[in-house]
Amino acid sequence: MKKWMLMLLAAACLTSACGVYTETPSERQVRENREAQFVAEKVKAGDFSVDITRMYPLRGSSKSVSSYSVTVKDGKMTSHLPFVGQAWRVKYGGGNALSFDDVEISEYQVSTPRKDSYVVRVRVKTEDDDFVYVFTIFTNGNTSLDVQSVNRDRISYSGEMTSSAK
Repeated sequence: MKKWMLMLLAAACLTSACGVYTETPSERQVRENREAQFVAEKVKAGDFSVDITRMYPLRGSSKSVSSYSVTVKDGKMTSHLPFVGQAWRVKYGGGNALSFDDVEISEYQVSTPRKDSYVVRVRVKTEDDDFVYVFTIFTNGNTSLDVQSVNRDRISYSGEMTSSAK
């Protein structure tokens, strides 16, 4: 009985392994080049969106988050980000934290410190605060974001550039 069970288990393992797809090195290179070209076009055009998956407050431990994003499009920025930290001179109840829609971008700078990444510096001024968003966007779409504010602690995020700006 044990012999039949072992043979049946081995047969099941072999048949399930046959359906595994492995990407060839040339296919991987084509995919990576396509991703890098997409990222380059979006960054240079100032038309991208980043879905945030993790936040790193100045004080305390990092936390996984979902349903948060930042969008840069048509010279404007929309930001919906959580904020944990100390704030000075904000509206009672914390104001809008790091959430605002279609705020005019006063400064947009792109640099390439390494061949596999872009650093995008975006400055926006809301009625409550003055923000500097520094995106480090890698050619595979992974993104880290550092937000500096006049009236709040610095906070960082990580996420991924999405396929289209919202």
